[in-house]
Amino acid sequence: MAVLSACGMMPSVDEVFVDQREAYKRAHELPSLEVPPDLSGSVIKDEYDGGVNNNDVSPSAYSNVVQTTPLNESQPSAELIQDGVDSHLLVRDSLRNAWRKTISALEEKNYDIEDKNRQTSLVYLNIAKNSGSSSMLSSLSFWKKAETDVYVVELQRAENGITVRVLDEEKNRIDNATSQTLLTDLLAQLAP
Repeated sequence: MAVLSACGMMPSVDEVFVDQREAYKRAHELPSLEVPPDLSGSVIKDEYDGGVNNNDVSPSAYSNVVQTTPLNESQPSAELIQDGVDSHLLVRDSLRNAWRKTISALEEKNYDIEDKNRQTSLVYLNIAKNSGSSSMLSSLSFWKKAETDVYVVELQRAENGITVRVLDEEKNRIDNATSQTLLTDLLAQLAP
């Protein structure tokens, strides 16, 4: 009880610590700038005006009209390029949009995405090996470890779009039934 009454007898610390909040706010305000009289109005002579002495010229008189060229609609947004081991998809879009659409397409087709790295534009997939045994008893053997192959989907910038390639685990180009199925599934999702 004596400790509590001693705290009440202490002097207030308001006089010791002065509230500086308002002074702090004003410290960051800069005074307004004044324009020197020799720089105001039509006193300035521009020696780089291209010989035009008219001060009432609007900026639009000198600017060129920029015309935008629409994308060629005759080309599909995504197409499969068959070239043996170098078979790939060509997506005519930005890398950001192609990445997003590819991930969405893989998820929609229920592919097992093990890892995805947007910095390197690589998606790692686990795809079950075709075991050859299609009996009902073998499909119910849940105690066996599922055998999977790792495939890598690589997105790269190209001259006229983004290339989407299927690589093996060592990142070598491959051309097998699984890679072709993967490319066809992606094409079905990416092409409108």
